[in-house]
Amino acid sequence: MEKNGLFSQRIRLRHLHTFVAVAQQGTLGRAAETLNLSQPALSKTLNELEQLTGTRLFERGRLGAQLTVPGEQFLTHAVKVLDALNTAGQALNRKEDASADVVRVGALPTAALGILPAAIGRFHQQQKSTSLQVATMNNTMLLAGLKSGEIDLGIGRMSDPELMGGLNY
Repeated sequence: MEKNGLFSQRIRLRHLHTFVAVAQQGTLGRAAETLNLSQPALSKTLNELEQLTGTRLFERGRLGAQLTVPGEQFLTHAVKVLDALNTAGQALNRKEDASADVVRVGALPTAALGILPAAIGRFHQQQKSTSLQVATMNNTMLLAGLKSGEIDLGIGRMSDPELMGGLNY
């Protein structure tokens, strides 16, 4: 990380969006497609971020991009920053009562497309004053989000029991 403290001034939201997309998608190609970027542009942005952090965030190989240990740690913070920005934007745009309840849900992409739409419909029939914020993410991000309090509910595969310490399920 930069020794002169300019890290937080030089990092851009595009760095965080790119990093999180690669972590979620698992490959640079799919992440580039998701972000509507070319793969070289995405790769350049990741390289810039790794220079700013002073560490490799991903191991790139035939099977895609795997988070390194520092990458997993950084992912938790990147998700928090993007979530906070999203929440701030929603608060500014919210036209309804400011005291409305919000439940933040993280789900695997397969659950988000499969069981979640029907469950959301039933939930809204019973809890009209509660809104849901749904984000798709991989199991690593689900666990990180649950542990950090960034999401209230995670829908995913059971993980290694050692990684699930402190969670209610």
